[in-house]
Amino acid sequence: PTQDGAAPGFFRYEDTDGDGAITTEDRQFLGSPIPDLTYGLNLSVSYKGFDLTGYIYGEQGKDLLNYQKWWIDFWPSFQGVKSTRLLYESWTPTRTDTDVPKASNTSNFSTNTQVVSYYIEDGSFLRLKNLQLGYNIPTSVLNKINVKSLRVYVQAVNLLTITKYSGLDPELGGDDRAFGSDTGGYPTVKEITFGLNLVL
Repeated sequence: PTQDGAAPGFFRYEDTDGDGAITTEDRQFLGSPIPDLTYGLNLSVSYKGFDLTGYIYGEQGKDLLNYQKWWIDFWPSFQGVKSTRLLYESWTPTRTDTDVPKASNTSNFSTNTQVVSYYIEDGSFLRLKNLQLGYNIPTSVLNKINVKSLRVYVQAVNLLTITKYSGLDPELGGDDRAFGSDTGGYPTVKEITFGLNLVL
């Protein structure tokens, strides 16, 4: 089928209606940001004065639009920053077994002006949302300093994320106009907190 701006190393679109030309009639819905399964698991264990709690959370079977690729994988989009994928994995006449388009300063229908399946990625993930280790000071010690209870703890938030998603964070928010669209928002950060609970 005929396609505006077609060239080796650029996107090649599917002629879904079979009319021999790539037009707006060939557009189709791709993926869904709504997960097939959302799950969580609370863990708790204690031994003598120690206690360990954790929360694992995940989503399975959702697709995300990684629009950050538009900025970093195409030269005309934003010329100041480029991905290592564009540098080392883009299409060349001797490297044709890649999904990264040719590094080019051309901006047209076959390069960076359309939202295409190149941006769609599996957004499934498993995240250790919270992990806390605490220790309760024994009563025998507290009685000597006239304290009812004292617990010290260390807590880690968003400590580990397992995902194949190449963007900054697969756990995206957003409203109904941009749900599942990753435009480079600040990712969920890791936090480590030290604290104590004291009752006099």
